[in-house]
Amino acid sequence: MAEIRGMSLFKKTGLLAFCLFGVISTLTSALAAWTLHEHMTREYISKGIAIARSIAGASQEILLNRDAATVQAMIDQYHEIDGVAYVFVVDREGFVVSHTFVPEMPSILREFRNSEHAHTLSDIEIKPYGRVIDICEPILAGVAGYVHVGMDRELIMSYFWQAVIRMQGLLFFVFWGCVGILYLMSRRISRPLHQLTEYARRLAAHDFSASIDIRTKDELDLLGRAMQSMGQELSLLFSEMESEVDKATVGLRDHMAYLAAIIDNLADGLLVVGVSGEISVINPAMREFFDLKAPSYAGLASSVVFPPEVVGITRKIRKCDSEILSAEIPLSRGRTGKAVGSSIFIEEPNRQCLGGVILIRDITREKELDQLKTDFISTVSHELRTPMTSVLGFSKIIKKKLEQVIFPLLADNAEVVKPVNQVRGNMEIIVSEAERLTELINDVLDIARMEAGELMWRDGNVSMSKILEQSKEATRGLWGAKNLLVETRVEDGLPEVYGDYDRLVQVVVNLISNAVKFTESSPIVCTAVLDGGSVLVSVADKGSGIELAELDLVFDKFKQVGDTLTGKPEGSGLGLPICRQIVERHGGRIWAESLPGKGSIFHFSIPVSGMPPAIGAEGKAVCQVEDHRRSQGRGCGREGAASSLIMVVDDDPSLTRFLAQVFEEQGFRVCEVLNGPDAIKTAQEILPDLITMDLMMPGMDGHEVIRRLRLIPATRHIPILVITALSGFEGEAGDMALVKPVDEIKLNQAARILLREKECCKSCIVLGNKQECDLDGLMILCTGEVTFSSTEEFWGMVDRGFTGTVFIPNAEIDRIELERLTHLPGVAVIILPAYSGRITD
Repeated sequence: MAEIRGMSLFKKTGLLAFCLFGVISTLTSALAAWTLHEHMTREYISKGIAIARSIAGASQEILLNRDAATVQAMIDQYHEIDGVAYVFVVDREGFVVSHTFVPEMPSILREFRNSEHAHTLSDIEIKPYGRVIDICEPILAGVAGYVHVGMDRELIMSYFWQAVIRMQGLLFFVFWGCVGILYLMSRRISRPLHQLTEYARRLAAHDFSASIDIRTKDELDLLGRAMQSMGQELSLLFSEMESEVDKATVGLRDHMAYLAAIIDNLADGLLVVGVSGEISVINPAMREFFDLKAPSYAGLASSVVFPPEVVGITRKIRKCDSEILSAEIPLSRGRTGKAVGSSIFIEEPNRQCLGGVILIRDITREKELDQLKTDFISTVSHELRTPMTSVLGFSKIIKKKLEQVIFPLLADNAEVVKPVNQVRGNMEIIVSEAERLTELINDVLDIARMEAGELMWRDGNVSMSKILEQSKEATRGLWGAKNLLVETRVEDGLPEVYGDYDRLVQVVVNLISNAVKFTESSPIVCTAVLDGGSVLVSVADKGSGIELAELDLVFDKFKQVGDTLTGKPEGSGLGLPICRQIVERHGGRIWAESLPGKGSIFHFSIPVSGMPPAIGAEGKAVCQVEDHRRSQGRGCGREGAASSLIMVVDDDPSLTRFLAQVFEEQGFRVCEVLNGPDAIKTAQEILPDLITMDLMMPGMDGHEVIRRLRLIPATRHIPILVITALSGFEGEAGDMALVKPVDEIKLNQAARILLREKECCKSCIVLGNKQECDLDGLMILCTGEVTFSSTEEFWGMVDRGFTGTVFIPNAEIDRIELERLTHLPGVAVIILPAYSGRITD
């Protein structure tokens, strides 16, 4: 409680009384003195007039008789009267007859002019008498002379001041008497006030045991009782409040202990930092993650305690951007942690940032499990796809052999027509079911790898128009079999999108395949238009449509619309989930609209290209596109491949036998090898024209075999066709790759492409003169024709489709467009370091 400073009530009252009393006493004294002064002045004047008339009446005959002594004696008698300063009598001519001045009369009085008709008053100052009231009374109308009586005004003033002083003295004593009385009264009044004040102070100090005893039977008495009642109420309220506070304190203490226990027992590491980066809280898990041994780190900068990865997150979250950050960070003892950080805000009373909090989880085990999942997927891919390749391949071969060899021999035998038809139907079922099982395996593995984030993407700028056209052609067999039409409508000037061409084709193929499954009416319309910053693709059909309740479920895994008991739909139920994974990975969105009985429209949008193409995987993708392009034209190798030798490398004898049969039917010679070391040894011995390579083999995998073959000069030029069950890794090795189970037609096409490429790559061009070159060194690299040409002739050969190796002597570098040359597909460039008359090795 604030202390009251200033004068006490008594002092204030006394000062006020003093002032009022002073003013009143001064005014009263002044009024009384002025009244007294005026009264005495009139009294003195009356007295003087009376004396003057008395002398004038008594001295008429004396003056006429010129008895000055008698007049002198008479005026001397009046001179003794109190207040009379002087008396003198003058005759008619103004000659002084008698006077009371001693020793002589002041000259100023001799100059007075007398009035004959009445007395006159004059206020004059005469030395040494001071101020005097001169009263002149004529004697016999001035015939006998004049009497002057001087009344002493100084005496009046003397009486005046005496009266004032006495009155002030009286008032002084009256004042202090009143002060004493006032003091006693103030003491009497202020004592209860002091008790009330002291009682209020003790209440303010939470001392509710105090009491107050005021029995003045007035307002203070009532106030004291009211305050005491208030104190009792306050005492009760404080008791209840303290009880509640005690309960709340206990609850808060328990809650804090509970929170501390939670923080201490968190499996995740917790770090709280302030806005300046100082450490506020570290839980034991965080200490264990970073092997922190000190008893306390509170107040230290996070940069002093934690590694740069953690400091980087703390620095960002202290910017208070409301952004949630996450990153993998290294922990002690080789472990890996997943850190999630965010800023801390309080909203009341004003929004304020308090720093940031970071949670770190040890994901070492999850990473190991993730690796196990990857290994499992790889194993499943290999173990399922490899036998399916044999099953499907041999089924097709058997079916083809039956159709080409066996069934024609039995065509004339009517007894076996029915069994033949049954066998033909059974074979078609076997092939169909094998293909369906293969599709299911591919879908399951694809979506598993997408969810694991392990699918390799080959992003680049792609045209949605080409994607629609290729998807249309890829599904021609489906919609053609049902006599349906597929129309593609692409907006003019549609920009490219940034994405994986093959995966986007997979999306459109899935949508068209679904439309074909559920519609019997043409056309199926595929459109692509620009929608804001995205390309919107729609596939519309006139099928049975989808119920509204099921519309949102069609993108769930293994969810198929319709009654799966009465009418089992075709497919695995993974096509649309895979589409969603692919579209969302490209930053787009996929959804469906449908009216039951009128058809469905599936839409997906992909952002317009605005990013540069990726490096690495994109290069492989371009190579494959080029491979397809080359397969359609320019024959530049030797005619026929019947004599080409293909070495099949796979640890599965069944698959090896299947591949051998496929190649042998095409006229190739085949050498079968079941492991990596034998493959390296055999390749050096027989120098095959083509090698097919499995990647997953015991002892030495396909990657290592390919790496070693590339290091051997005699085998580095041999094209390698990778046939693997590891979808997503097929582009990492070899010159071309196919994913198991391979289709017979695609396998032969790939083999022929690589064999033609091999023939192309045997060709070499040397920029220079043949007479100045030594061909011995070049024959190691060039197994085919070596051509010497000028720079101009070389560009003409390129325009005509040349592929192979170009040797450029150092002196010719300035004459050739190296940048253009390095971008040519199928052309390898070797710059010779010296060219002084002869090409050196």
